[in-house]
Formats: sequence, C-alpha cells, structure tokens
Amino acid sequence: MTELLAFAISGVNVIPTILLMFTVLYWLIVVVGVIDIDALDLDLDMDGDLNGLTSVLSFFNIGHMPLMVFVTFFTIPLWMITLMSNDLFGISTFIVGMLIFIPAIFVSLFVAKFFTIPVAKFYRKISKETEAIKNLIGRVCTAKLPISHDRKGQAEIKINGTSILITAKTREGHTVQKNTTALIIEFQKDQNFYFVEPYQLN
Repeated sequence: MTELLAFAISGVNVIPTILLMFTVLYWLIVVVGVIDIDALDLDLDMDGDLNGLTSVLSFFNIGHMPLMVFVTFFTIPLWMITLMSNDLFGISTFIVGMLIFIPAIFVSLFVAKFFTIPVAKFYRKISKETEAIKNLIGRVCTAKLPISHDRKGQAEIKINGTSILITAKTREGHTVQKNTTALIIEFQKDQNFYFVEPYQLN
C-alpha cells in the first residue's frame, strides 16, 4: 500500500492522483450535505466564438448532467491508465510520463462519454419534466377531488404522458367539482399550492 501511494504521487502520476483525491473529497462533502451535487456545474449557453467549444463539451455529455458526475467517470480511467502504463513501461520521470498522460486524457474522455450516455439521457429527461412542472400556470387540469376557496383539493395534469398531481384551491366565490376541468392561474410558493378557477374545454 505504501509503495502504491509513493508511486501514485511520483512523476506525472501526481496529476491524476490529485484529481482523483479532489473527486473523492467532493463526493464526501456532497454526502455530508455541505454542498449540492451541481455546485460546480457549467453553463453551456455560449455564443459567438465559443460555439465550437460548446459543441465539443456537449459531445462529451458535459452540460447534460452535473459536471462532477462526468469528472468522476473521466478521472477513474485516467488514473488507472496513467499509473498502469507508467508501471508497465517503468516510467518514473515527469517529462517522459507526459507521453503516456496526454494520450490517456483523450482515451479517458471517450471512456467517460461512453459510460455517461445513459446518465445524460436520464438527466435530460428529468430536466424536461422539471421545466414542464415549473411552467404549469395557464395549463388545464382535472379535479380529482372537489376544490374550493376554503378547502384544498387535488388536480391532475398530464405532461408528456406523465400524470402529475397538484394541491389546489380556488379564489372565493369559485368551486371546481370532482372530474371537471380547471385552469391553473397562480402558484402560492410559501404554502406550495396552486390557485385554479373553473374552466370549460371547448
């Protein structure tokens, strides 16, 4: 174990080792709850001369998931490839080790891309559903329970084939009967419910 640690921090191996240690430390902090998983995310809404860079990052699924998820899938193979190759060829100097390290970066990028494809698909789906949920104002829902100004009820909205239940109330003077449609007009964030009003579909 001592020999592995010494080798891991010798020559060019120190770069992927530091990156691996940073990644492990990051996830430990996330687990403890000090920071969120997306604390180091990138914003890929770039234009102009940065369009090419944005395309490259998107190709490797960067920006389609929390950045540190990709970094984790990139760091582990980079660390393994670098250390195993340097050990196999008996490389101990920093300069010569770069001949292994630079190609290892490109190999690890494609390894990370491959393993993060399902992760990126999952986060894209979640992102679409979350965005849809954020924009409920103006949508039509169906009351699953009676809704009035003094009694909260439940209403159902179908988004992309998925049924979502919301808690709803009406303004004074309005009532929405069970199984009838209503229009979502406002969100009460502090109490986490929506104001709706009767709405008849044409």
